[in-house]
Amino acid sequence: MTTQESHACPVPTLGVSPGTPAGCPGADLPRNELGAIAPSYDHLHRIDLITAAKEKCPTEPGSYESTVRAVFQAAEVCLLNLARLTGRAREAVEARDFATASRFVQWSMGFHRLLRSLGAVCQEAQSLCGSTTRPGVRAVDVAETAGCEAYVDELRAFDDEVRCSLLVSDPLTVRATIATAGIDDELYRLLHGIRICSHDATKWESDLSGVPLPLEGDLNEILSTGLLADAVAATELTPSTLHGEFVALHQIPEILTAESNDHLELAVRDVRSRALSRAAAHLAVCGAVLGPVVEAQRIMAELLATGEYHGFRENLGPASGTHSLAIKQHMFKDLFKHFWNDISKWLTTDGEGSLEGTTRAIDADRHTDSDSWLRHQVLHQAFRLHHTYQEWRHEHLHMPRNCLGSGGTKSMIGISDGPQAVYKMRDAANAQHSLNAVHKARGVKLTSLVDRSPLTALLTDPASVDSELMRIVGEATREYFPEVQEQGYQQFTTGAPERTP
Repeated sequence: MTTQESHACPVPTLGVSPGTPAGCPGADLPRNELGAIAPSYDHLHRIDLITAAKEKCPTEPGSYESTVRAVFQAAEVCLLNLARLTGRAREAVEARDFATASRFVQWSMGFHRLLRSLGAVCQEAQSLCGSTTRPGVRAVDVAETAGCEAYVDELRAFDDEVRCSLLVSDPLTVRATIATAGIDDELYRLLHGIRICSHDATKWESDLSGVPLPLEGDLNEILSTGLLADAVAATELTPSTLHGEFVALHQIPEILTAESNDHLELAVRDVRSRALSRAAAHLAVCGAVLGPVVEAQRIMAELLATGEYHGFRENLGPASGTHSLAIKQHMFKDLFKHFWNDISKWLTTDGEGSLEGTTRAIDADRHTDSDSWLRHQVLHQAFRLHHTYQEWRHEHLHMPRNCLGSGGTKSMIGISDGPQAVYKMRDAANAQHSLNAVHKARGVKLTSLVDRSPLTALLTDPASVDSELMRIVGEATREYFPEVQEQGYQQFTTGAPERTP
């Protein structure tokens, strides 16, 4: 894929592609020359297949087994995308297009980072639930999965191509590049990226191997790798855009957020029943599982260029301005509201009669008796979890900032100013009364800006480089998508009931 092709703005050509068999999923969807235009967030990211993969081999919600399965399912999506990226990098090396090859390797580095993060979650889950290592519990390895096998096959072919095209046929250039070039050199970026990926792979493979899993059966069946492969394949557009990688960085958070929500719901119930040790454990897993979700947003912000996003933006349909039930409706609304309301009630009912008095007593007495330490752990994990939420919101803001810009650029669902809308959603969540009250009682701020800060004043000044770049992005987006500016607002709606613990 050339730079010009990846930045090209799609021209709508609605109708079913001649190559789409009748009756196939998406055959009746509107299309352009890239492929199908998604009618919804769920369809774009194939939430139906991801949900089916979770439900095919049921486990107890919020259990150690469900957490390990979610981590390995997210890893499977990573590996399938790594296999695809590695194949595209090999083709670029064969064509001696080192700029394109290095870009695909940079994306591969991003997925390796995600796998590193997933490996850390697995280690955390094992540490919190150490009884899973009891005799008789089998251990599973990521190498058993179909996705890992596909990646190894592609990596072997990629290594052969790099060896033949560069190490054998042009060793002097490779040596000179390694010895003297910097990160601005496309060949150096390619070779250096290979080294980073190779080293990272040894770490995540180790962390995702020998993992205790008290479930019987073939690992691929437990993970439903066939359904996950269908979910990944269904996201590809006709040319080699980065649309599939964009979707993957949403699919992985969907798998993990659903698992995190299960733990959060159980934590709410445990707080209500004063099962504080279980509440603390569920909150710890909940926060750990969300770590890779934050990482996925960061990778997308760093690697997806504005023009590359614009190139497939139309194919996202309304999905470019909405979120699914797992993230928007449940994690940030239903469960968020219940959790902080119950934390506030627990502290007020079981404490010194006021939030301030209770939180002060918990912090002051945490080392004097086991009960105070346990209460402190619940409160500590609650604050850690909210900090992770804040991290996600911060990273998520990169997308509207980088790809929509300022000046009233509408999203695909007609929101009048994408970045400002996301800022408002963050501030609205932080305005919840119980959340504010507990943070105020503990002396922890919720605002994301530092008042009277010279750095904030510099960066938010209308004349700053950041502000000017936001305006330029906005102008370009409105120019490329004038029809979007005419759309009315389409409110997010769902028939799903509120998730009430």
